[in-house]
Amino acid sequence: MKNTQDRDSFEGGPQEIEVPQLKFISCLMMKRFLSLPVRHLNSSGAIKTVPASQIAKTSVISTTLYLEPSKWRGLPAEKIFQLFRERTVKLGAQYKPCQEELDALLSTSEETGVLKRDIKKIYYGGEKAAADIVGSSLADEYNPLTFKFDELPSQAQDLVAQHREQRFYNRLAAYELPLLAQYRQPYKRADPESHPLEYRFTTYLGEEHPNARKVSLQVKTTELALNNKERHKFQVLARTRYDSETDIFKMSSDKFPEAAQNTRYLNDVFQKLLKEAKDMTDDFSDISLDKRHTIAKNLRKKKHHYEFPEEWKRPEDAPREKINVIEELSKTYQV
Repeated sequence: MKNTQDRDSFEGGPQEIEVPQLKFISCLMMKRFLSLPVRHLNSSGAIKTVPASQIAKTSVISTTLYLEPSKWRGLPAEKIFQLFRERTVKLGAQYKPCQEELDALLSTSEETGVLKRDIKKIYYGGEKAAADIVGSSLADEYNPLTFKFDELPSQAQDLVAQHREQRFYNRLAAYELPLLAQYRQPYKRADPESHPLEYRFTTYLGEEHPNARKVSLQVKTTELALNNKERHKFQVLARTRYDSETDIFKMSSDKFPEAAQNTRYLNDVFQKLLKEAKDMTDDFSDISLDKRHTIAKNLRKKKHHYEFPEEWKRPEDAPREKINVIEELSKTYQV
């Protein structure tokens, strides 16, 4: 079967190429790649590179006819092509063209319809010669379009991308955020009697900050379910963490890398302190509350509000107003 029209159907047409000829050309075009490494997959699935010269050593050879090109003459064209392919693959880098092999390939000219000069040209020329006969080119067919100044440059494209991102968030704010109103709930502060403790966290949006792990705990001692003796013992044990003026006990922790860990640590310490305050084995009634740290803290504060004494005021020394601009303008434009 032929893959082109008969040459008798029209004159001056291209030379007919039969299927065996195409097989021969494709077989010869692979000749230049026989010296390249061949990749195999090992048992673990990894790629292992093996030279083509080792294929003949590792594969099982069923016949040695491919090593004797002088005995190929008289065989069918398909068999000669098969032996030629087997010889080039198994010999690998050790493959060398020989006259006996060329004579065997030239003998297929009558059966395939390929001219002997073309067979010889492909045999020695390799892929380039086969491409010249077929009429194709080995050059890259990558032909990018030239810049016609019909598009924005790279810097302008970045600005457009930023503008597109901004519009995306604008659409979210316009159409998606109003839908969150259906989940709105009124804020209900926890009952101080059941939840007297107050934890404070610091969050830095969009970045990781070492101060974000810090957690502070504060509570008023009057909101704790303690009697007077237990409250006094609690205040004495708290020492500098208790402010006698505001009645606030406060402590903080950044000992652990996560805020949740510091919260748990503060809660455990507070529960131990509360348990110790309720133990009336020693009520610390003979120890007075130390307020020196509170006084020192207040002394360090800078007070910016000062009351000017009335007896120091001297209104007669105040600058006199020469003209009242507002009053004059109101008189001028009064209707």
